[in-house]
Parts: sequence; structure tokens; C-alpha cells
Amino acid sequence: MMMFRTIKTAVVTTLGDAAAERFRVIGYQRQNKSSDQLKDSLRTVQVYFSDGNFQKSTGRMRGHKAHDLTLQIDLSASAAAQGDLSVLESSSSTAFEKAAALDAVKEAAEIADTKIDELIEYVYQILMDARNEDLGLDPGDLSNRWIDSITKDALLQNGDLVVKTANLKYTCRVQEEVLGDIGNQPETVTFNSSISPDESGIENLGVTILNDNEEE
Repeated sequence: MMMFRTIKTAVVTTLGDAAAERFRVIGYQRQNKSSDQLKDSLRTVQVYFSDGNFQKSTGRMRGHKAHDLTLQIDLSASAAAQGDLSVLESSSSTAFEKAAALDAVKEAAEIADTKIDELIEYVYQILMDARNEDLGLDPGDLSNRWIDSITKDALLQNGDLVVKTANLKYTCRVQEEVLGDIGNQPETVTFNSSISPDESGIENLGVTILNDNEEE
């Protein structure tokens, strides 16, 4: 497996191990608590590989290749708006009713914004902690690890939920080993060149060779 996949899995595991019920990590296999056991089940983190660069100046034609990779870490936090938000879309709602519903959205937006700020802090501190510099891998498997940027996105509304999202860009350098493509393994074929005479009486000289490099 190439290292960029190993690094993604290691980041997911590192975040999941340190989540401490503060957030959920999508794809974290060891997290088996139900959502109602989490203190905040509406905060999620998802990690995916987005791009990589193989610089010729840091590589070579044969052997390992230096790979500068980027992982995008998407964060999401939400808060429930108190009250009936459908009044904002209703033509029969009074101005007072719409104002009350709008206040509920603003209150939820403030809560969601605070939650996403906390989530950004959690993830940043976990990944930049010196103890997590190697992500639990062997020393030297990755280098130049860094969080290049943090971006917060616009507020989203989904029914009675107000959602705030953000993104962290995690970069590092690894060495990719080039093993080549082994392709498909064909069925075993036997080439018989034994010295026993065949039906025509002609003897064949040699050995029986299998395509899996075994000899008889």
C-alpha cells in the first residue's frame, strides 16, 4: 500500500484515539459508542487525500520517490434552532413570528460557530502535538508535517439545524516505494519436456517447468 494511504489512515486513527467523545471521526473503526453516548454527536471530522506532488529535484529515476502530499480535514458542527423555522417561509406569518424565528436562527448560528471554533482547536492541537509528530508510525516515515491553512465556510441551514463547516489542510512528505504492478496471477501452466519418450517414440530432453518458478 502506498504511503499516502497509510498517512490518511494514521491521521484518522490519531484523531479518533484523541477524540475523547468531543467529536466523531468518520471512518474511525475503534469508535463503537452510540451517538447518544457522545457529549456532542453533531461535531464530525472527515479526512481525505486531495493531492500530491512528486518533485523531480527531490526524487530520482529509480528507487523511492519523494511525495509531498496534502490531506484535507473537513470539520462540521451543528446546533438546533429553537422554534418553528417554517414561519420564515410562510406568507401567513406575522412580522413578530418571523422576527422570533430569525432570532432562533441567529442563536443557533452563534452556538454552531462556537462549536466549530472549538473543533478547529481540538484538531489542530492533536495533530500539531509533538507526541503525534510521527502519527504512530516509525520515525522517519514522514517529515515536514504541517497544517498549512484553516478555512471556515459560510453558514448552512438544514431544516431546524444550523450547520457550520471548516477545513484544515495537513501536509507532509513521505517516500513512496515503487514496487511495480504485479498484474493478474495466471493459472498454473505446466510445460513438460521430460526425457520419457512420447507416443511417437521421440524423446524430449529437459525438465518440467511451472509458471510459479517451481521445478520438478
